[in-house]
Amino acid sequence: MDRFRKSFSDFFSLIVLAFTVICFLIMKDTGTTAALCWLAVVFSVSFFMRPFIPQRSMKYPDAGFGICFGAGLFLCFFTTWTVCAVFGIEYARPAAYIVSAFFAIAGIVIRLFVTKEPYITRTEFKRFFTGFAFFAVVFLIWFWVIGFNPQVDPGTENYMDFGFMQTIFRQKAAIPYDPWFAGNKLNYYYLGQSASVFMCYLSGTTPEFGYNMMLATFSGMVFVMVYELVFALAGALTGRKEDGFFKTFGAVIAAVFATFGANPHWILYGMIEPTVSRMFGTESSYWFSDPTVYISTEMGDIDNGKNEFPVYSVILGDLHAHVINLIFVLPLVAILFDLVLSDKDRKSRLPDIYSLTLISMLLGYYKGANYWDFAIYFVITGAVIVFTDIIRYGARLQTFIQISIKAVFVTAVSYVVIIPFSIGFDKMESGIALCDNHTAISKLAVLWLAAFVISIGLLIAMHFRIGKTVFRDRVACGGLTAFILCTMGLVITPEVIYVIDIYGEGNQRFNTMFKLTYQAFTLFAIITGVALSVALWRSISERGQNIVSVGVTVLLTVFCIASADYCRDAVSDWYGDVFDPGRRVGISSFANLRNDSVYGFEMTAADHLNEDDRKIINIIEAAGNSYTHESALSVYSGACTPVGWFVHEWMWHNDAEPVKERADEVAYFYCSGDEGFCRQYIKDHDIDYIFVGPAEVCKYPVNRNGFWKLGDVCCETIWQDSDLALIKVDRSRI
Repeated sequence: MDRFRKSFSDFFSLIVLAFTVICFLIMKDTGTTAALCWLAVVFSVSFFMRPFIPQRSMKYPDAGFGICFGAGLFLCFFTTWTVCAVFGIEYARPAAYIVSAFFAIAGIVIRLFVTKEPYITRTEFKRFFTGFAFFAVVFLIWFWVIGFNPQVDPGTENYMDFGFMQTIFRQKAAIPYDPWFAGNKLNYYYLGQSASVFMCYLSGTTPEFGYNMMLATFSGMVFVMVYELVFALAGALTGRKEDGFFKTFGAVIAAVFATFGANPHWILYGMIEPTVSRMFGTESSYWFSDPTVYISTEMGDIDNGKNEFPVYSVILGDLHAHVINLIFVLPLVAILFDLVLSDKDRKSRLPDIYSLTLISMLLGYYKGANYWDFAIYFVITGAVIVFTDIIRYGARLQTFIQISIKAVFVTAVSYVVIIPFSIGFDKMESGIALCDNHTAISKLAVLWLAAFVISIGLLIAMHFRIGKTVFRDRVACGGLTAFILCTMGLVITPEVIYVIDIYGEGNQRFNTMFKLTYQAFTLFAIITGVALSVALWRSISERGQNIVSVGVTVLLTVFCIASADYCRDAVSDWYGDVFDPGRRVGISSFANLRNDSVYGFEMTAADHLNEDDRKIINIIEAAGNSYTHESALSVYSGACTPVGWFVHEWMWHNDAEPVKERADEVAYFYCSGDEGFCRQYIKDHDIDYIFVGPAEVCKYPVNRNGFWKLGDVCCETIWQDSDLALIKVDRSRI
């Protein structure tokens, strides 16, 4: 029997992966080949970047597959991006392949000839492959689900995010021009989308498929990384770093919670309230976005807030800055704890310097990917290092000097590595202010009481006699204490201060609360998993005689699983019946758009623009309003237009006036019939194409006399008695 179990264990991950590949093949999706290539790239990046990812104290159940991918992708991508940005090299497939190959070869050389260690042992490889297999399963789930509604949606910001990817892919530029403010460099945090394009380069696909596959990758990596972090932290706390059921169980439950779960609003109003309503014969409705907008003026609050979580982002198709950066945030947490928990008695300090450098580089990168994460994780990094260093070395002058040196080092490196991005970037925020409005205590309790109770309970257990026999590593307890306090601070901060931006009265705290609590949700999931693992360990070690530990284990398990049930209901709301294969349209972001009565002509025009092999082309189309189906052609083609999505450009420039000026000029271009103005406008903005599509004839009373003779018609059609056309400008007529 033992031999059978061992054989089954050896081949289990291979069986899971084979099943996954078969599922991809029988889908007959137009993106199947791209998906399989994508999975191969995910595995390769993680596998070949392993030598560069510190794994001394943090013992992962899968040899760190997810952490190696996140940190490895960062090193490959950010090195490529930096070289291209500094030296003006084309940010394209050749550069991506060369840098990735360099790291792969360097890793092999370092392991075999410098450290003289085996590249990977047979046992490690089996674990590693198991991590990849479980990632592939989660990836497959979302690949299937997203295929029921894969199109970029103008009602959400995925319209913008896809446009960024398409623009970067077309321009092959490390620092791209703004697709919605032609002639200006993009003044937004676009490095997450650049990393997504990097994955497209390595896998040989395009944003048409890569956008949705990056969403599926995000979800799969959140699952695997949270699983790894909970397992390793629970092992560090208890001093039991070997395999253990208590760690595996807590890690899996936490991973399910982080990947598929919602905040407690779902349990109260999505599960309990409807059940009670049915008992009394009344109706109760629930929409999947309700837990994210629970704090709102429509719900009786004095201002609006936002509380999102990973699964909501994936369902909505939102590959925004704060979303994609989670792939790079969780590896920092892993490397940070590996650093502070490592044996400080080693003769060589090089491993510590390397880990601190890698952390500093990640923090610097966040300034170009999602600046909020720089602020959040700079504080978390500092707090964890301060707590652990004081516990290890004592509260003496030498300790504080050492901490200060580390702080200076981290600050300096994080500043230097992002100079190619920041040198031409203008920050959008205007300072920090004290909050005039605050969330009702009752609503804070609904959203965060459970997380705070779990966190405080774990703190009490670590620092009082109740946990004396469980928590054997004082340094780990100190590091986790700092981590928990900072996570709780993410929820409290928007009740005290907020970052000033363009949002007016009633929305002052909106963005601050949004970005801070998004991170808080995932970090609380990790804390919950650690608490569950510890409670289960006490239950097992005391043979179930500790009623408190048994009760906590059951309650936390039920809480996490009930929260994860949100995903089932939310998927049904947004995607419909995902068990009906006949409804699935495929993973392509353009699926069914060419046959659409409105989008169809825009896609025809986009196809013409995509046949134009110039990296940068400028078009004129309707000056789009945010969250509308306007500025569509620039999104689909990666071309640049004078102005698009007004409020977003206003925010990125922190000034509405230049955006309004451009919008007025575009309106005059279409409406005036003034050929002299149109001719000069085309010269001033170097316009290559003029587009008259559904959005243009709906928004403006178009007068073609101003521009009709200035180019040749590439394609045209009639829509609702209006003539639509894409006109290629003829320079000889200007």
